[in-house]
Amino acid sequence: MSVNRRELLTASALLLGGPALSMRLAAAPATAAVVATSPAVLCWNENPYGPSPAARAAVARSVADGCRYPPMPEIEALEDAIARHEGVGREQIVIGTGSGELLCALGLLYGLNGGEFVAAEPTYLELPEYAKARGATTRFVPVDADLKHDLPAMRARVDEHTRAVYLCNPNNPTGTAVPKQAISGFVRGLPPNVVAIVDEAYMDFVTDPAVGSVSNLIAEGQPVIVLRTFSKIHGMAGLRLGYAVASPERARALREARMTFPNILAVRAARASLDDHEFLTRTRTRILASRTRITTELARLNRRYAQPQGNFVFFDTGMPLKDFSDRMKARNVLVGRLFPPYETWCRITIGTEPEVTRFIRALNETLNA
Repeated sequence: MSVNRRELLTASALLLGGPALSMRLAAAPATAAVVATSPAVLCWNENPYGPSPAARAAVARSVADGCRYPPMPEIEALEDAIARHEGVGREQIVIGTGSGELLCALGLLYGLNGGEFVAAEPTYLELPEYAKARGATTRFVPVDADLKHDLPAMRARVDEHTRAVYLCNPNNPTGTAVPKQAISGFVRGLPPNVVAIVDEAYMDFVTDPAVGSVSNLIAEGQPVIVLRTFSKIHGMAGLRLGYAVASPERARALREARMTFPNILAVRAARASLDDHEFLTRTRTRILASRTRITTELARLNRRYAQPQGNFVFFDTGMPLKDFSDRMKARNVLVGRLFPPYETWCRITIGTEPEVTRFIRALNETLNA
C-alpha cells in the first residue's frame, strides 16, 4: 500500500488540527469527537467523517418533508447524476436502499429455483446468505496465499449449473484487491450465460494503480453488474443508498426485483454528496493516513496483515479472536467478528485519528499482556 506525498502532507496538516479541519469536517458531534469513555466502535467498516457538510445540509432542509415519498423527478435527477459520474446512460443505473438491497435482489434473480453462485471465502456474505434462504447454493473458493480472490480456482468451479460469480473487490473482510486487468480477463473467459457481480463498495479507498472499476466491461457487452455504495466514502451507512451499473436489460430486471426504494433524505443527501469533492478528497486522505499508521504499527509488532485497499485492515492477532476481542473490549475498543477459517485474524475499521490512537495503544497492551 502506498500513499502519495501530497496525501501524506495533507494528512499531516489535518492531524495537527488546522482551521480547515473544524470548518469542513466538523458538524457531527458524536462521530468526529468521541469522548474517551465511549467505546471506539471499529467493527462495522463505517466512515466516521461523513456525511459531508453538503449532505447534512440537504438532510436538515428535508426533515419537514419526511412525511413525503421522494418525488420521481428527484429520483431521476439522482440517477442522471450517477449516470454522468459513471459515464453511462440513466437506463443503466439502478438505485437501492443501500447496495445491500441490490445484492439481495441479485440473490433472488439468480438464485431462484436452485441457482448456483461461485464466491471467494471469506467474503461479504449478504448475497450468498440471502440467496441460500431462497434455495440457492454457493460454491466457496478459498482465497489464495495473499488472501486475494483465487481467480483460476474460481473459474475452475464454474460449471453448467453456475448462474453468477460474486467478486467483492476490494474484498471484505480481507481488504485485498485484484487488478482490473485480471478481473477483466476472468470475466471475458466466463460462459456467456454466467453473470459476474462485482461489488466495488470500497473502490474509493484503493491506492494500487493496477486496481480499478470494471464497469467499462458493460459497454463491451460483457455479462457484468457493478455495485457501488454511498455507505463508505460518502459516510451515509445510516441513510442507506447504493446503486448498480449494468446493461439496460440487466438493469431493468434488477429494478423490477427491488423490494423498496430509498427514502427522501437519502436521495437528497446522495445528490449533494456527489458534488462535495473537497470533502470526499479530505476524507479519503485522512483514512489512508490512518490506515498507514495501523499497518506501520502491525509491521513493527511483527503481525501479519493482508495488503489493505479498503477502509479497514485484516491482521493476524496471534491468538483466538474471542480472546483478542474480549481483551480489546476491556480496553474500550470494539473490533470485528470472526471470519472462518481465519480463527486468529481480526478486521479493524479505520476510525478517527483519536480512535486509531486508542486502538494502537490497546493493541500494544493486549499483545504485551
